[in-house]
Amino acid sequence: MITVTTTATLGGGTISNLIDGGYTVDNNDACFWDGGQSTREVKFDFGAGVTKVITGFRWAQSTGNSHGTWVLEGSNDDSSYTGIGSSFTLGGDTLVDYQFSNSTAYRFYKLRQTAGSTSGSPYLLEIEFRIGDPTGSTRDALEAGDRTASITSTTTASLGGGTIANLIDGAFASNGTDALWFTNGQATKEIKFDLGSTKVITGFIWVQGSGGSHGTWIIEGSNDDSSYTQLGSDFTLGGVTNSPNPQHQTFANSTAYRYYKLRQTSGTTSSGPWILELEFRIAS
Repeated sequence: MITVTTTATLGGGTISNLIDGGYTVDNNDACFWDGGQSTREVKFDFGAGVTKVITGFRWAQSTGNSHGTWVLEGSNDDSSYTGIGSSFTLGGDTLVDYQFSNSTAYRFYKLRQTAGSTSGSPYLLEIEFRIGDPTGSTRDALEAGDRTASITSTTTASLGGGTIANLIDGAFASNGTDALWFTNGQATKEIKFDLGSTKVITGFIWVQGSGGSHGTWIIEGSNDDSSYTQLGSDFTLGGVTNSPNPQHQTFANSTAYRYYKLRQTSGTTSSGPWILELEFRIAS
């Protein structure tokens, strides 16, 4: 769906590995730049007749090195480009979330380096775009950012810090304002999301600060908040070090539900990790 090109010289892998969905630190799923390069570009072409409103992206790499100052730009003719938001340091951590104000749909998006130089140390694992137009035709994209005004989240679990709404506030800091943590050793708990309208959800990303797990869970959907239907198989919630690779859960679903529930079926919660964010994958 996307053609990726770059003016930068790569020391390993291919630039298309940035959008292959793989997070393995090798030349098959990632790539790395030769160090010391300046004024480089990475361009993304969404294809003839396809335009997207991009309001940000997530950048994942294997170590925390940075690559200088960059800007994001959009175009529909691959000639005249418009800047989106302010300049930023690319990298600097293993998982960085960038957000911009943009309401224009473009076919071409370009990351352009304006100062500094590339680092050859980290493998560049993945870029995931933030789609700013979640309504409309069928799609497969994450609904992220601050969704506290449109989604009501509740839980039966006791929290040691933060609030359950911090799961959907679009912020990733490990503190009580932007994240939360469970009280240790809890069983048969639930987290419920009232979307206010119906959506077909086919997965989610779970981001936490360290690798503690919280037992086995399932996800369920409902339109009356009484009778729930299980979607997909059960899974361990958490249990991986989520930076730079968040937990991706996908499942088959073609039914639009208003309510979605994460329900713990065995095991217990861990108080170790800060839980930073949950982002839904929307099919329509």
